[in-house]
Amino acid sequence: MPIFEFHCQACDQNFEKLVFGSDPDVECPHCGQKRVEKLMSTCNAKVGMKMTATSNPKSGAACGSCSSGSCSTCH
Repeated sequence: MPIFEFHCQACDQNFEKLVFGSDPDVECPHCGQKRVEKLMSTCNAKVGMKMTATSNPKSGAACGSCSSGSCSTCH
């Protein structure tokens, strides 16, 4: 599911919204303004005792703990 985090520049609130590629505008649920910016989210997954493909094979650090801005750089 494509759930994204946003920050409203009008009321300074953070919120999450399910957004599909065809959705043109995102509106703040707190104040109704459309002056929002998408925030960078981190990802991390653990299955059993091993980290999944989101782990950085070079350092062993997961995306949530590395300084990468994108999980694609961890592969």
